[in-house]
Amino acid sequence: MKIVFFGTSDRSIPVLEALKKNFELVLCVTKTDTRIGRHQELKESGVKRWASRNGVYFLEISGFRGDETERISKEIIEQKIELAVVCDFSFIIPYKLVETLKGKFTNIHFSLLPMYRGASPVQFSLLNYDKRTGITFHLVDKGMDDGAIIAQYEYIIPDNITSGELFAELFKLAAEKLPSVVSDYTTGQITPLLQDISKATYTYFPTHPKSTFIYKEDARIDWSKSPEVIEREIRAFNPWPISWGRVGELEQNATLLQCNLELRTSLDKSLIMKIYSAELKNGKLKIKEIQVEGKKKMNWDTFKNGYIAAV
Repeated sequence: MKIVFFGTSDRSIPVLEALKKNFELVLCVTKTDTRIGRHQELKESGVKRWASRNGVYFLEISGFRGDETERISKEIIEQKIELAVVCDFSFIIPYKLVETLKGKFTNIHFSLLPMYRGASPVQFSLLNYDKRTGITFHLVDKGMDDGAIIAQYEYIIPDNITSGELFAELFKLAAEKLPSVVSDYTTGQITPLLQDISKATYTYFPTHPKSTFIYKEDARIDWSKSPEVIEREIRAFNPWPISWGRVGELEQNATLLQCNLELRTSLDKSLIMKIYSAELKNGKLKIKEIQVEGKKKMNWDTFKNGYIAAV
């Protein structure tokens, strides 16, 4: 079976490997190189890098303008592609392209749909104290993650897991189940089921209520929240965008296990600090790994020695 894959990040590699091993992966569609960092260096997508190394033909796009859609449609038709698999892609697939493979344009979504439609389902599952999540194989339709469900698999969320770690586990699960799901669906052994729209939820954040993506503003720590909520946010926003605040805000924090804080008077208290990991002890938050703007990551003791006055 000839397959086209739509994806971006290197998290998709287990799925790509499963497709390459079990089917004829003839085309990857991925995002064009992006400029990142202070020096605006070009970074290629993980899918492009994998395709280059594995000799799989790929197309790069910066979005679905008319000419890009036509180019991909032409490739699908000329290469006689039979199925499309979308996973962790950067763009919404236009319905005009979906119609090129009627009933054979599938997506892997990282929640138990119709719960958490949108771009941030894994982070939402952590933020909302969910005990379970999962993956959904579904058809791509006109709306956001609203297509008929082909198959679903549940996953119990381990304690103290970050969104990055949870994503990795769900991608492994997707890669494991993908070959049998594709085989059973394309041979007619699975009949897709329509989603219950009354149970649909979306991953909208307060800072951008019309977008399901996470922005840096979403990860700013509100120290008035409980230690439990802050610790969960730190895990949900790791590896991106990482929970953050200003160094001076620590003075007003009453939830830290490391108490009696008094910042050195010579410090620029407006400096941004990122908190990568923390834990709960005796109902209070213990910071484990922190990074101050312009500095390397450090543990709490190193931060305390450099930034906290003797009290």
